[in-house]
Amino acid sequence: MAELVTIARPYAAAAFSYARAKGLLTQWADMLAFLDAAYRDDRMQAALANPQLTKDAAERMLLSVCGDKLDGPARNLLILLVRNGRLDALPQIRSLYEDMKADAENVVEARVDSAFPLSDEQLRSLLAKLEARTKRKVTAAVTVVPELIGGVKVQIGDEVWDASVRGQLEGMAAALT
Repeated sequence: MAELVTIARPYAAAAFSYARAKGLLTQWADMLAFLDAAYRDDRMQAALANPQLTKDAAERMLLSVCGDKLDGPARNLLILLVRNGRLDALPQIRSLYEDMKADAENVVEARVDSAFPLSDEQLRSLLAKLEARTKRKVTAAVTVVPELIGGVKVQIGDEVWDASVRGQLEGMAAALT
């Protein structure tokens, strides 16, 4: 997979650079998300896997599926990916673009595992603390994980803050052994 990321990086950087210069970061994120979803569709994958499908036919098929969801430059990116045989890098292009966009907007995504559903007030309070700690705007994907017994476990990037009862118990067990 590292090779696909290496292939995807210049495409993502070019798309990001263009979108940023034109003030279209969100629109390009939406277009790349649509392209990625269309590419990953099982029927699309089956059609693209057909050995008799030419690059021109693949290009026409994808452009017809995308319709008016893509602007001219995004259509050009799609055509370039098809002609260069780089469609398989599309998911990585989208992911890298999203990372660049989040970095430019000073936003970071947190994965929050909670033993119980969080109220709006609890989530706002947690996000405020995380924003103070990271000095960035934090968005959260919250998942209820009853195995935590109580508390929360937060992951941002490669950092993990475990304030769960289960984490505390595991820490005490490790200290005792």
